[in-house]
Amino acid sequence: MSILWYKIWSDLWHNKTRTALAVLSIAAGVFAVGAIFGMSDLLMVNLDEAHHEVIPPHIDMAVTTPVDLDVLLNLRDVPGVENIEPYNSVTIQYKTTPDGSWRQGVIHMRGEFNDQQYELVQLRQGHWPHTKDEIGVERMAAEFLKVGVGDSIIIKVHEKERTYPITSLIRHPFVPPPQFMDLAFFFMSGDGLESFDIPDGKFQSFFIRVTPYSPEFAREVASAIKEKLAKQNIEVAGVMYQDPEEHWGRAFFESMTMVQKMLAILCVVISAILVYNTLFNIITQQINQIGILKAIGSKSGTIIQIYLISAFLYGVLALLIALPLGALVASEVTDIFLRLFNIDTYQFEISQQTVVYQVASALIAPLLAGLPPTLRGASISVREAIASYGLGGGFRSTWLDRIAEKIGQRFLPSHYATALGNMLRHKGRLFLTQAVLICAGSGFLIVMSLVSSLNLTLDNYFSRLNYDTVIVFNSNQRVGRVNSYYNQVAEADQVELRMLKSAILYLEGQRAKEAGIGIYLEGIPSSSDFFEPLIVAGRWLKPGDGRVLVVSRDFSEKNNLQPGKLVRMDLGNFGESEWQVIGTYEPVFVGSFNQEIIYTSSETLSQVTKKFKEGTYLYVRTDRHGQADVKQITEDLTDLFNSHNMDVSISQTSPDLRNTYQWQFNTVIFMLLGLSIIVALVGGLALMGALSIGVIERTKEIGVLRAVGARSRSILGLFVMEGLFQGWISWLASIPVALIISPIVSVSLGQTLFGATLDYQYNWGAVVFWLVVVTVISLLASILPARRATHISVRDSLAYA
Repeated sequence: MSILWYKIWSDLWHNKTRTALAVLSIAAGVFAVGAIFGMSDLLMVNLDEAHHEVIPPHIDMAVTTPVDLDVLLNLRDVPGVENIEPYNSVTIQYKTTPDGSWRQGVIHMRGEFNDQQYELVQLRQGHWPHTKDEIGVERMAAEFLKVGVGDSIIIKVHEKERTYPITSLIRHPFVPPPQFMDLAFFFMSGDGLESFDIPDGKFQSFFIRVTPYSPEFAREVASAIKEKLAKQNIEVAGVMYQDPEEHWGRAFFESMTMVQKMLAILCVVISAILVYNTLFNIITQQINQIGILKAIGSKSGTIIQIYLISAFLYGVLALLIALPLGALVASEVTDIFLRLFNIDTYQFEISQQTVVYQVASALIAPLLAGLPPTLRGASISVREAIASYGLGGGFRSTWLDRIAEKIGQRFLPSHYATALGNMLRHKGRLFLTQAVLICAGSGFLIVMSLVSSLNLTLDNYFSRLNYDTVIVFNSNQRVGRVNSYYNQVAEADQVELRMLKSAILYLEGQRAKEAGIGIYLEGIPSSSDFFEPLIVAGRWLKPGDGRVLVVSRDFSEKNNLQPGKLVRMDLGNFGESEWQVIGTYEPVFVGSFNQEIIYTSSETLSQVTKKFKEGTYLYVRTDRHGQADVKQITEDLTDLFNSHNMDVSISQTSPDLRNTYQWQFNTVIFMLLGLSIIVALVGGLALMGALSIGVIERTKEIGVLRAVGARSRSILGLFVMEGLFQGWISWLASIPVALIISPIVSVSLGQTLFGATLDYQYNWGAVVFWLVVVTVISLLASILPARRATHISVRDSLAYA
């Protein structure tokens, strides 16, 4: 082994603590890159691959009443239609045990399960249901309900309980997790659906693929199909479009991972700062050695080589730790998210692109960070090296030092004042350390303020919801009939029946033959106090309004629909008419594939459709608002309506809706908090490194203190207080930084991730919590350097000199 390599190895091996700090700091950043970039890459690839495998349709269309198979198959004659596949879905109530409570479910049926064309459902266990007495269970629902092949499900059929044996577990690619909405999916044959009033051979929904595909052409074909059905007096209930290339969940994850990638890059930058501090530490300690090497003929290039190789080896060691760890976490987190989207993962995967990013982060970033202190150390002369305390020896008093001195003299004991002055000796190093700690603190406060803003947004939204549950009927019900039954449930205080009507909206300049935008019109009584959304432009509905619309801000921005704009609305059998946008409201959560809901007055909608005092959506206000109470009242009302042949399709309580939104928000928040913790840990390492350099630089001073009788406790206190001062100053600086940045981040993330402008709230409780955290981090980070300082004897300090 050459002398050069022996020195490098000696520095690494005989200073294990310093080596560990440097390696761990780099590993933290490289790990963050591997985990976040790897998760993002694996998620997108697996989402899209799973999407392609099931052959997604371009259009999913539903009609208001079941129609014959031949009617739907004749739609293949519409120009541009590649093929059509019909299917049926019906809502049901089910339970898993005779004494269990009724829950909501959906039965899905295909013409032939063995001959599917689009959106393929896949058999995972057992055999396809082929008789009217067999049922399959969606595999996520089976896991959630703890049932399997051989068990049975009890379903309410015409107010009677009927037991169906489970013959299969099936994967559906387009269903939410059952815990998400408490909605389970089941599968039956056409014979089985006859028990639910769907005659065999009739269908109410169908998939469409067009050729050649483009989003615009898909909408044109959908309009042509709708027009052909209208000529046969068949009304379209709803239209949904899909991108065949990209999974519908990509938009959410792309927005989420964009923020996480920024934090991961920040971790790498912080790690690079720590490498800078580490090499500064080494060169400070070894400045005499550099002088000796130069005195015996070593060139600057040799010295540069020694320290840059050390930085490179730090990166290699960090890569050995972070590469497998990052890949493991990326794969596991990807697996968790893919399961939420009902996608199988069969093996451990590594993103090759992310490995490249990790290698670059681990090997290039330390070299770049180590270059400035290495070049400065290599450029020092023999005389300067032998006479110097180190690279930071040129301390000069400035106005900042004089202010600190006055503060120390007036408000602090002498040893605390000394610690404050020592902290300011090397302002460049202080700045870098503070930058790391401020990034950690402000990052934490920004994330916690985002949590507060999300919760405030939900609080404000649900305070505007003056109802507790929504019950949806299978068909229109009369107001008088609903009123005659609901008051039999004493806790149901007040109800409001609304009509929801599908329509096609044509923007200004669009012709009837062109594809419009599929929307739902929801009619709200002019005197209603059940809900009034947050209006951001224009106004809300008022008595006497005619054909007016209130649209969401997101819909308004995408389609340039400001208040005052005129649009044409095609209501199918009820003809076309002109409407005016009078206001835009702020949505709370914009789904990735749901049709837009636009509000209008129920009086106007009734006049247009000639359907008066009837509807399908029943909003109920109860006199008890707890989650369990509202759920029980909803079940009682559902049972009551079903017993009078007013079949309920689905219901949702406000507490459950809030939990759904909260779950979606928390998914993002937990990951951001995890990255904030990594940044905070790296900040602690930065502080430890800075204090370690201070111990080395003040070795002679420590010897002098020892010589005049200073105890170990006093020396320990000096460095611990210096660490605490640094932590507290970073805490103070983090507060205004987060105050300035967090509103911008909240607005940006709210619109990017959730399609909503969040109601901003700064989290002052997190400020206090971060003070405690940064105090603990500062104490832990300063203990090791402080203990090392207490072990320096007078003899050691003289030897160092």
